[in-house]
This record gives sequence, structure tokens and C-alpha cells, in this order.
Amino acid sequence: MKLFFRQYSYNMVRMFVYQFAISIFGFVLALATTAANNPVLTTVVSLFAIFFYLFLIYTMTWEIGAKDRISVDIGKQPYRPHTGILIALFANIPNILVAVLFAIATPFKETQVWAGNLTAVLLLVSAVLEGMYRGLLSVICIPGTNTYLWQEWWSYFLVVIPALITSWIAYFTGFKNFRILAPYFSKKPQQGQRK
Repeated sequence: MKLFFRQYSYNMVRMFVYQFAISIFGFVLALATTAANNPVLTTVVSLFAIFFYLFLIYTMTWEIGAKDRISVDIGKQPYRPHTGILIALFANIPNILVAVLFAIATPFKETQVWAGNLTAVLLLVSAVLEGMYRGLLSVICIPGTNTYLWQEWWSYFLVVIPALITSWIAYFTGFKNFRILAPYFSKKPQQGQRK
């Protein structure tokens, strides 16, 4: 595990920085569209921010998988198919911590002052760390209740899943040199561009 951290710590930090940057972008967009009181626009803008975030994660993890393939082929390191998901898991430790603290505080937030204060702080932290999901969480209402997703503690576990799945798929496809979005990643010159 120590070797894993030494090899991929830069990528974990980079993934977290991507998340933070897109989160601020997504949160600002969600605030603007929520103020306009247009749930359709809020949903579209939030989905755009989420897909853009996942696209950045995909391209980064795909490159890691492609580089690791070379190391595996020459015998420098063993093949570890779980590398992509582990990188994403460690990069998402702040999100997982927020979700766990929400799960602890939510049952007591109506009766205990500490839980109410902790929930308020966690809502602010989640807006900074998971802002790209904020618009979607504030639009979707749970059927049969008057509760929105952002009010449910389990929704903060759900927002971690897309990054984990994307990283897992991206690492695998990068390792296999399979390009889902081939025209965007192809570095080979086109027929007319060759000299």
C-alpha cells in the first residue's frame, strides 16, 4: 500500500483538485439557476457540471491505465485491475467523511445542538466539495414526501459512486487501449495532415 501511495499520490491529489474546481463551478451555476426558480434549467446545468467532472476524471484515469500497461508489459509492476477505483476512493476520502458524519448527525439534529451545528457545517462543506451535484440534489424530491435529496444523509454516499465507477471503467479501458471517445483522444495525425 505504501508503494501504491508513492506511485499514485499525485493522481489522487489531481483528482481531488479537479473535483474542487468543478464543484465551485457547479455550485455557482446551481445558485444562479435556483435563484431563477427554474428546476429544468437547474437540472440541465447540474448534469452538465457532473458530466464535465466525470469526463475530466475519465481522461485522467484512462491515461494512468495506458501508462500502467507499459509497465506491466515490461514486467516492472503487476497488473492491478482495481487501481482506478482505489485512486478514486482515496481522492474521495473527504466526501466519504462528510457522508459518514451526516449519517451520524442526522438522527440527532432535531434534539441535539451539536448534531444541528454539525449538519449545518456539513451542508456548507458538501456545497464546496460536491457543488456539481447540488443542483440535482435540490431539484429531486422523494416521492410521497416533502423531502429533497440534499436533506437525506444517504444521498451523500450516492454522490461518490459516479466517480468510483468512472475511474474503474477508465482505468480498464486505458489499460486495454480501448477508446470510448476515440476522436477526442486520438493523437495520430489524420490522413490529410501527414507530410
